[in-house]
Amino acid sequence: MLKFNKALLLSCMTLAGSAVACGPDFPMMLSSDRAQTFAVLPEPLFLVEVQALAATVPDFSALIAKPQAVVFEDSYDYQNDRWVSATEQAEQQLLSKEHAKLVQQMRQSATVQQALSVGEALPAELRFYTAAAVSFAQHDYQQAIELFRQVLALPLEQQQQRRSWALYSLGRALLQQNTQTQTSEVSALYSQLQQEVAAGLADPLQLAVASLGEQAKLAKQQGDWAAAIGLYAAQSRWSESGRASLLLLSKELAAMPDPQLIALVQTPAVAALLSRYLMTQFSALSYLEPEQLQRLLVVLNQVPDIQLKNATQLATVAYQQGQFDLVKQLLPHLDQSPQAWWLQAKMALKAGDTAKAAEFYAKASKSFAPALTQAELPAVQQDDYSKASIEELQAQHYCRIQAEHGILELSRGDYLQAITLLIAAGPEYWQDTAYIAERVLTLDELTTFVALHPVTAVPEKSEWHYFGDTPTEVLLHHLTARRLMRSGEYQQAQAYFIDPELKQLAKQYQQHAEKAAGSWTDHAKAQALFEQAKLARAHGLELLGFELAPDYQVFYGQFEPYEEENQKTVLPAAELLRLSSSASIYNNRFHYRQLAAELSAEAATLVPHNSQAFAATLCHSTKWLLLRQPELAQGYYQKYLQQGPYVSWGAEFGQTCPEPDFVAAKQRHYHNLELQLRKMLRPFKWLLLTLLLAGVGVMGWFGIKRLKRA
Repeated sequence: MLKFNKALLLSCMTLAGSAVACGPDFPMMLSSDRAQTFAVLPEPLFLVEVQALAATVPDFSALIAKPQAVVFEDSYDYQNDRWVSATEQAEQQLLSKEHAKLVQQMRQSATVQQALSVGEALPAELRFYTAAAVSFAQHDYQQAIELFRQVLALPLEQQQQRRSWALYSLGRALLQQNTQTQTSEVSALYSQLQQEVAAGLADPLQLAVASLGEQAKLAKQQGDWAAAIGLYAAQSRWSESGRASLLLLSKELAAMPDPQLIALVQTPAVAALLSRYLMTQFSALSYLEPEQLQRLLVVLNQVPDIQLKNATQLATVAYQQGQFDLVKQLLPHLDQSPQAWWLQAKMALKAGDTAKAAEFYAKASKSFAPALTQAELPAVQQDDYSKASIEELQAQHYCRIQAEHGILELSRGDYLQAITLLIAAGPEYWQDTAYIAERVLTLDELTTFVALHPVTAVPEKSEWHYFGDTPTEVLLHHLTARRLMRSGEYQQAQAYFIDPELKQLAKQYQQHAEKAAGSWTDHAKAQALFEQAKLARAHGLELLGFELAPDYQVFYGQFEPYEEENQKTVLPAAELLRLSSSASIYNNRFHYRQLAAELSAEAATLVPHNSQAFAATLCHSTKWLLLRQPELAQGYYQKYLQQGPYVSWGAEFGQTCPEPDFVAAKQRHYHNLELQLRKMLRPFKWLLLTLLLAGVGVMGWFGIKRLKRA
């Protein structure tokens, strides 16, 4: 038996920083502050946790099998500035125009008799059901009951459009009479509706799901909290309404006086709900209602049986508030859920046992069901802001566990295992994956790893420039390609670019680089270097940029995260050594701009200093660095001032730069050689003239002598 220490609980309530939780929005990078990553236990999600409270969950996934299955929800018509009910949408969209018009006219009738008369031409089920709806709206529940029963009395094949509507509405009408007999009949009607919808009966208004809530409401009115909680939990599998109802029940319990609450928590379902409420709402409660949170924890922990049956939930709350001694007491009693293994991984990390923590992380991952047994609901009509499904919420926690395990393996030095786990964690943790791929793995390790993750689905062109839409494998291939480009492995890099345009640009960059390296003349080399420089400047982010610092290609260069110095992680020595070998030689933002400037400046050294090309290449070097690295830009400008020629556009040097005229530079080179030769010979011009005249004289003498012999 565990003894709960109230004094310890009260003192731990004030621990600073112990209630930090990630919630649904996890950090962009877990590796940047590993101590915080390993210390924080993200709050579980209420919607996911309450699934365990459902006794049975009807399977309504058969709806999806129906052709063009669709469900409707109330929505707002902005064009006409009014709310449109799900019923109205269904009647207008699922019926023919003629039938929809008649149904609309029936609903506008003043009396039931008038409605029946208007709908004379309609099929019996539509006519009787719509008339019953008119009667219900006029609070004539007895007549509504009779008309709903007429719908259900029709041959089964004649009531398929309104059978689910009639079963549910008959139950609602019977509840208005509020007798014990009718309550039993209502419950039976709702159960029948759920069974038939699960078997494939059309239910475009999701009335079977709503009926679970109605049954839960009846159970609670009769004092059966366990049944109510189970039914609301079942409803939460298919509807946000079930989750909201359970939250309201939890708040109702939390507001009860201690004697009443203590009596109720003896019911296992009530204790289970309340403990899950505290576990998933801890951050909000500790901030908004700390006294209530304190009181509820005392109530739940003072009964050993309740404490043991809800050990995982209460241990999670204890961890969140920094009450680690209580967590240790509860550890032997945890279940084998992902949350329990995750909690044990955190405690192992606190104890410094990274091997044990890795074991618990692996168990947490394996404890997730490999395949979910329930399919998702059909898409909700006109719902552009639908919430994540339970499967998606579960996947978020699974991915978080995988990612944390990956960061742990990174810190332990198992880099390939780390990146494998982070790839499995999905695109939300791409930056951590990129950190390992770009900075920690060697180039050979990276290319070997990428070979195991081929691109199976190439995204549409419109998706290339939207972070989050591009598959992780594509991002990984492009990162590898850019790293190869930075290493000068241009041919190999082209195989990793998935985008055909990038592949072509990489090929052009290779051609310019090879031409510059293999040119026999300075003129050709200078021209190739400048073309390479222009390509580096214009497309450097896509061809050469780092995914993370210093270029942040992950944000397309438009955003640079702010990092506080005091939050930097102390990294293992082996990891630091790898980081130093993969770092950019230019430790500045948009490093490829400096590369482009240096290539252009190198081209300037290969052309005559008094040529337009010399001034233009240095102008481009200045322009490309002027905003972010003005000191380097100033150096190129000073070089031009000291060595370059006057140009008409000099007043806008570094702002407006013309293309270098390499043809004129070549001509200038030959002209310079001619001038240089003249300059060299000018001191000896009289001697050369004398020698020239002497030479002419000698040649003339020999010519005259040859003529005489002839």
